[in-house]
Amino acid sequence: MFGNIIGNVRNKEILKNIIYSNNISHSYIFSGIDGIGKFLFAKEFAKAILCLDEKKYPCNKCKSCISFENGNNTDIVIIDEQEDSIKNEIIKELTKKVLEKPVLCSKKVYIINNSENMTKEAQNSLLKTLEEPPEFVVIILVTSNENLLLNTIKSRCIKISFDNLSNSELKQYFDNNLMNFNNDIVDSFGGSIKKAIELNNKKEIFEKVEKIFSNLDNMNTLQIMAMKETIFSNKEDIYSILDYINTIFYRKILKDINNIKKYKRYIEIVEETKIRLNKNSNYDMTIDYALLAINACLERNG
Repeated sequence: MFGNIIGNVRNKEILKNIIYSNNISHSYIFSGIDGIGKFLFAKEFAKAILCLDEKKYPCNKCKSCISFENGNNTDIVIIDEQEDSIKNEIIKELTKKVLEKPVLCSKKVYIINNSENMTKEAQNSLLKTLEEPPEFVVIILVTSNENLLLNTIKSRCIKISFDNLSNSELKQYFDNNLMNFNNDIVDSFGGSIKKAIELNNKKEIFEKVEKIFSNLDNMNTLQIMAMKETIFSNKEDIYSILDYINTIFYRKILKDINNIKKYKRYIEIVEETKIRLNKNSNYDMTIDYALLAINACLERNG
């Protein structure tokens, strides 16, 4: 069980114990940052719950496991919306299905991925089911931001927190999937496989970031301001770019302890930029301000 999923060894043992002790609760919250395998854990946990072989969960051979893999097991319902929100109508439909008894197994499992995207009305609709669930129902809420879930929902679920993946676990995933990364860039993934894949798909951007900011001390004002067109035109990747810039500065601190103050100031500028962008400040003005602040810092230390 969970042998194909990297990381979170402690949670693997917790979930195995739940299965083998048959101490399965009605509702769970799987919480952790985006891209660390929570949804995979939820599906594997559901598959084990529904397995018909009492000696091995999941056996991958019984009718339930086979139909689960084929996507036609009627005792598992997965909501994995690609929209920005999970509407009340979707959850209302789920709450109707909750009353239907299992067809093949002794349980029915409902997984709501990105459950933080449920509207307030949708969460209130789900709450009624969580308060009085049928005895055969298991609901798993997978979330990257549990703070967006109602406290009344959280209080009725068993929370299982998932850790960010370590660099060694990320590298294991890269090796297994034949992905090549410079060791220096791994720190910028924040322990998320999803983020690693996204950055890999846009490797050229981050190679530019690496080349420019590793050589920042040798640049003049015009070159610094030209960064805006070279890097910061990729608005959709701005937070990943800023995170990677700070990864470069952290590396420089480790290698150049005599200039810690300077690099700490660079890091502060980048963090201030993220805060301004989060507050919906004008994008161009915010990036210009950051570059001018970096340039001023360079001139003071030049």
